[in-house]
Amino acid sequence: MSNADTKILDKLILTKVATSIDHDKYQFGFKAGHSTSLCAGIVKHTVEYYVPRGSHAFACFVDFTKAFHKVNYW
Repeated sequence: MSNADTKILDKLILTKVATSIDHDKYQFGFKAGHSTSLCAGIVKHTVEYYVPRGSHAFACFVDFTKAFHKVNYW
């Protein structure tokens, strides 16, 4: 795919997701008025809820940026 093709595809996906009513309330990407700051705040509040109650809080973060060149688009 060329850079222009990906931009068009991104715009189509953004339009579809932004107008869709069927989305998760914890989805932060491709939504107007949402940012990673909101996402980080939810993680912080979750940890602040469980840790004082004697629970452990575990997190797993995956960076898929290096995997994109390995995807077979054809």
